[in-house]
Amino acid sequence: MTLSMKEKKILYAYGCPSHHNTVTRLKWLTALTVDPEAKRRMLGLARKVETEVGESWYEDFYHHLRMEMDEYRRLKRSLRVLKSYTDYEEDLYEEAV
Repeated sequence: MTLSMKEKKILYAYGCPSHHNTVTRLKWLTALTVDPEAKRRMLGLARKVETEVGESWYEDFYHHLRMEMDEYRRLKRSLRVLKSYTDYEEDLYEEAV
């Protein structure tokens, strides 16, 4: 199953190791969502998890997703810190002038 980054972020925030509870939670979130575009995306994700991911290997899928997203957040934080300590814009401007 392939997931977009937005879908991964939703599962990271609202998923749990239980397949049934995750699908139920996503359906409840769909019912509570007001924005039609977000509602369509949430329902699509709920259906995708329900039909494409088997209950027998969902827990492994979930833990792999958590590890992947933790690494993504760590790298994003590192990049933000690196950008804050890098003064590359001024260097480029001085070279161009």
